[in-house]
Amino acid sequence: MSMDYLKQDNINRYLNTKIIGRNVVFLEQVDSTNNYAKNNDLSNGSIVTCEEQTTGRGRLGRRWESQKGMCMSIVLIPEIELSQISRITQVGAAAVAEALEELEINAQIKWPNDIFLKGKKICGILTEMKTEKDKHPYVVVGIGMNVNNDHFPDEIKDIASSLFLETGRVIEKSLIAAKILNHFEELYNEFICGNFNMTLDICRKKSYVIGKQINLIENNSVRKATAVDIGSEGELVVVTEDGKTEKIISGEVSVRLDI
Repeated sequence: MSMDYLKQDNINRYLNTKIIGRNVVFLEQVDSTNNYAKNNDLSNGSIVTCEEQTTGRGRLGRRWESQKGMCMSIVLIPEIELSQISRITQVGAAAVAEALEELEINAQIKWPNDIFLKGKKICGILTEMKTEKDKHPYVVVGIGMNVNNDHFPDEIKDIASSLFLETGRVIEKSLIAAKILNHFEELYNEFICGNFNMTLDICRKKSYVIGKQINLIENNSVRKATAVDIGSEGELVVVTEDGKTEKIISGEVSVRLDI
């Protein structure tokens, strides 16, 4: 088993944040770091990490495998309107892309929450929230990344990959986690202060979908469109086949046109 545990001391070697990641809850095994974070009242900026995640899941309930991957969930208690919470997913995506660029890895963001490298998914982000009366929302941002995975099942190997498989480099998980947290705190603090533009600029620059023909998958129906921009609220701006411009707030996007 890997000795590159995502523990406080290991992460601290590379961390330069003030709050985010300064309290690490490390678990050898857990069903989901997001579940643990949601079910335990942790302080703002705490993170939950693990060595093995048994029922990790992605957006829309999809399962995520954690073998040789990096699992961490960030706890946030933001003083913002509930309508703004969804934007934190894009803050996370931008932070991941910037962290990888710092490691000279040119990853891209598939709106709104997946990270792609050389056309394959290497990372997903899942933001969840719980609310209680008269309290600020309790938000959990889960980040699952394939880091040193050396193989994938046949059914997904054409669409999923890892940093190791795409770069040939074995990379310390603690290093990547800390770099993500460093960038996350900077972008998140700007966002909380009302500046979402830093995140948007990165999401546009690193976009995997802008300029491409895509499928919009909504309520089991599929429509073709062309992604043209990311709007000021974080929505995906598309032009449909009949020439209409639409702003997509939620839903799934695929760049595979054979579905």
